[in-house]
Amino acid sequence: MILLSFLLDRYLFPNHRRMDRTDHALRFTIWAGLAVLFLTLPDLYGVVAAGDEEASSSSSSSSSSGLPGPDFFDACSKGETDLVAEAMQSHPEWANARTPNGETCLHLAGIYGASSVTALVLEHGGDPNVRSTYEKGLRMHPLSWNVYGGHLKNIELLLGAGADVNLDFDSMVGDGDPVTPMDVLLELVKNEKGDDRFSAIEAVFRKHGAKTMEELRASASASSNEL
Repeated sequence: MILLSFLLDRYLFPNHRRMDRTDHALRFTIWAGLAVLFLTLPDLYGVVAAGDEEASSSSSSSSSSGLPGPDFFDACSKGETDLVAEAMQSHPEWANARTPNGETCLHLAGIYGASSVTALVLEHGGDPNVRSTYEKGLRMHPLSWNVYGGHLKNIELLLGAGADVNLDFDSMVGDGDPVTPMDVLLELVKNEKGDDRFSAIEAVFRKHGAKTMEELRASASASSNEL
């Protein structure tokens, strides 16, 4: 600061020029301003550093608040098992964390049939019967997502972890009537002839006692009549 004030002084007030009262006032103002700047520089640096740290923290995963950021859910949908495993090592509760649309990692793993992610999340306590809470999410659970996608491996993993094969959800038709995974599967078998994936899923479903909504209602009616 001393060097800077000296250089300014030499530039503004050369020795050959006679200084008047205004010059003295200007010199004093410059020196005072430089002194204030010198004293406040550490505080200014601290404010800038704190701002950078806060921005860096908010741009990364929201781990400080205990909630996963979008990177975690992207990894679930893309089958990036290593990233999901690393995240849940520190935050095992993320196995049941939800997106803003009310979906969990198990839902998202059903988009492309990410079986390694599905297995990992189930090992960490992911709920195989969790429903989407999004208003237009049709109350869908992970099993229903995987039926639509024809992901046999995921379906076997979910059923092995306790997924209810007859847990209903809302039809995509939008008629308001609930359906079961078997209802949807039989429609897919009929409409996607030649696709062995759905035939293989049907065999697994029947082994686990899957029924259509009509069959469930008939069974419930018969049970009530017996009483």
